[in-house]
Amino acid sequence: MKSLFVFFLLLTFVGANERPKIALVLSGGGARGAAHVGVLKVLQEKKIPIDLIVGTSMGSFIGGLYASGKTPSQIEKMLISTNWNDYIQADFNRQDIPMRKKQNEYTYQGKLGMGVDIKNRLVLPTGVLKRQPLLYKFLKETQHVQSIHNFDDFPIPFRAVATNIKNGDAVVLKSGSLAKAIYASSSIPGGFQPICIDGIDLVDGGVSNNIPISVAKEMGADIIIAVDVSEDFSEELEVNSYFVVMNQLVNILMRKNANTSIATLTDKDILITSDLKGYSGLDVDQYASIISKGYESALKVDNKLKSLSLSDEEYKNYKEKYRAKTKYKKNIIDKIEINNPTYISDNSILRRLHVHVGDTLDEDLIRADLLHIYNTMMFDSVEYVLKKENGQNILVITTAPAWDNHGEIRFALGLEDDFHGHSNYSLKVGYTMFGLNEYGGEWKNDFAIGKRKKAYTEIFQPFDAMQRYYIKPSVVYSSWVDVIPASAMGNPSNGNYELGVERYGGTFVFGAHIGTDYEFETGVSSFHDSLEIQLLNDIRNYNAKPMYVSINVDNLDNIHFPKVGVKSKLIWTKELRELKSDYDYEQVYFELEKPLTLWFNNVTTYVKYGNTYKSDITAIAGNFNLGGLFNLSGYVPYSLNGSNMLLGVLRYRYQLKDGGFFGALNTPLYVGFSAEIGNTWDKGHNVSYDIMKKSTTVYAAADTILGPFYLAYGFSEAGEQTFYLYLGEKF
Repeated sequence: MKSLFVFFLLLTFVGANERPKIALVLSGGGARGAAHVGVLKVLQEKKIPIDLIVGTSMGSFIGGLYASGKTPSQIEKMLISTNWNDYIQADFNRQDIPMRKKQNEYTYQGKLGMGVDIKNRLVLPTGVLKRQPLLYKFLKETQHVQSIHNFDDFPIPFRAVATNIKNGDAVVLKSGSLAKAIYASSSIPGGFQPICIDGIDLVDGGVSNNIPISVAKEMGADIIIAVDVSEDFSEELEVNSYFVVMNQLVNILMRKNANTSIATLTDKDILITSDLKGYSGLDVDQYASIISKGYESALKVDNKLKSLSLSDEEYKNYKEKYRAKTKYKKNIIDKIEINNPTYISDNSILRRLHVHVGDTLDEDLIRADLLHIYNTMMFDSVEYVLKKENGQNILVITTAPAWDNHGEIRFALGLEDDFHGHSNYSLKVGYTMFGLNEYGGEWKNDFAIGKRKKAYTEIFQPFDAMQRYYIKPSVVYSSWVDVIPASAMGNPSNGNYELGVERYGGTFVFGAHIGTDYEFETGVSSFHDSLEIQLLNDIRNYNAKPMYVSINVDNLDNIHFPKVGVKSKLIWTKELRELKSDYDYEQVYFELEKPLTLWFNNVTTYVKYGNTYKSDITAIAGNFNLGGLFNLSGYVPYSLNGSNMLLGVLRYRYQLKDGGFFGALNTPLYVGFSAEIGNTWDKGHNVSYDIMKKSTTVYAAADTILGPFYLAYGFSEAGEQTFYLYLGEKF
C-alpha cells in the first residue's frame, strides 16, 4: 500500500512539472507581418518557450525562418537591409534579357499581349508578379536547412498553410522545400504566380486560413499565442483600379476567416494584435517601424506572457533542445543532370552555368546562373536541388516551359497630336512562334496600320545553343508619308513636300549577340520603292540595294524612363550601285543615351548624329529629319530635313509617383524639362554653332500599360511653340 502511494505521488510530481506545449501562430498580412519579428524579440526576452510554429503568408516566412534556427535579430536585419524591388518584380530584369527581346520592346512599347501555350491555346499570365526572383530569395534565406525534408526535424517543428487554387481548401505543408512552402503560403492570388507542389497549384494561405489556430491544435498545442497582423477591409473604399479591387477581395477573405479562427481561442490562449493603422501589406520600406509596432503590441500582453516564462536554467535547457543551429554543409558536385521538357536544348542550359562537375557547389552562384536563364523569358521556372545517390552529389536542374512557350501575340497603340492639326495614330499586332528547333528558332510577324502601314515576316535562326550567331531573312511591305525639302526633289524653292512612299522587298542579315547587351549585324536588302509627291501628282520608281553594318549596345533598365544603363547604336549604310541600285549614298548614324539617377531625380543625356558623306539627288531614302517631341520640340514634327543631322538633348525628370512592385501596371508619374540643340543640313553647307537651333520642353509623363504618355509644351528661341500629346509611342 505504501509503495502504491509513493508511485502515485511521483506520478503527480512528474505531471505537475511537465510544462504545457506552446504553439506560436502567425497570420498573414504582407509587409505588416514584420510585426511578428517584434513579437519574437519579446518572447525571447521574456524567456517564453515555443514548441511549434504555424504560419500563413508572411507569417510562414517569419515563422519558418525562426523555426529553422534564425534569431529575431538576424531576421530583422535581413528584412530591413534587403532591397525588395530586386525580388518582387512585375517584369523580367531588362538588363538581363536577351538582346532580341530588348529590340522587340521598341516595336511593342506597352504591356498588352497574350501567349500561346504548349497546347497551342491562347493564354494569359497566371500572376502579375514573377515567381522566380522571390523564390530564389527564399532559397537563399533557408539554405541552411535545405537538406531537411521533414519540417518536424527543424529546431522547432513548423507548418506553413497555403490554399489549393482549384477548390479553395487549406493545404498544410509539413515537408519538402521550406523555400517553396513559404512561397506557396505567400503567393497572393492575382499578384504572384501560383506554384505547384505535389501536383497541387497553391496560392496564399490567407485566402483559406489566415490565422491557422486549428492546425496548431491538431499538432497537440496546449496553449496558443496567436499574432494577428491582417488588414481590415473598408466598406467606404473608392474602387478605382485593378489593384484596389484585388487588395480588397483578399482582405475580405482573410479578415473573415481570421475572425472565425480567433473565435476558437480559449481563456488560456493569448491573442496579440498589433496597432498597424496606416501600414499596408506593400510597405516593405517601413519594416523597421512595423517591427517596433509588433514589439510594443507584445509588451501590452506582458501580464499574460509572464505566466509562461521559464527560469534561466529552464530556458537554457529549452534553447539547447529547440534552438540548436543547423549548419550548412558545402558539397562537391559529382554530376549534373538536366530535366528540361522545353524546346531549348539541355546544352543551352549547361553552357550558361558557371558551376561544373568537381566544383564545390556555390549556392549564390547557381541561383544567379539560374536567374539569368530564367530571364531569357523561355521558362516558367528554373530550379535546382542537390540530391545524393549511390554516394554521389548530383546537381539536378529542372525547368518548366513558360506560359507563352509556343508563341506570343503583342498589341500596341500609338496616338499623337501637336494641337496644330498634325495628328497620327498607329495600331500594331504581332505574332511570334517560338521553338522552331532546339536552338530557339523563331518566326516573327508584324502588322501595322496608321501613320505607317506595314506587313513583315522574319525567320530568326541561331546557329548555336547560346544563340550567339544567327541569320535573319525577312520580307516586308510598308507605306508611309514623309515630309521632305523641295530641294531634295530638284526644286530650288524653300518649303517641303509630302512624299508618299511604298516599299516592298527583303533583307538577309547575319548577326552576333555578345552577352545580353551587345549586338552586331550586317545585312543586305533588295527593295522596290514607289515615291509619290502628293502635291505634284508625280510618281517615281526606284530600286534600292542597301547594305548595312550596325553595332547596338543596350542595357537600359527601362526604354521609356531609364534610371541606369546605356543605349548606343552605330550604323553604316551604303547603297550598292553594283547591284543596280538607283540610289547612290553612303552614310553613318550614331546615337547615345545615358541616364543618371539620384533618388527621385534623373538626368538623361541623348545625342544623335547622322552624316551622309556621299549622295546624289535620289538619296531621299537617306534623309534625316528633326522636329517633334524631344527632337527640337519647339518645331513642328518632321519640319527640319537634310542629309546630315546633329541633336543633343539634356533631359531632367522628377518622379512624382513610383509604380512600386507593379511597375508600369501601377503607372509611375513624372514631371520634367529638357534643353535641346541641333539642326539638319545638306552636303556643302557650312556647319557651325550659329546654325544650331535651340529648343526647350516642359512635360508631364506617365509609364502606362499602353506605353509612355506625354503631355508637353515645346518652345524655340525663334519663338516657335508646339503642344504635344503622345500615348504609346513617339512617331
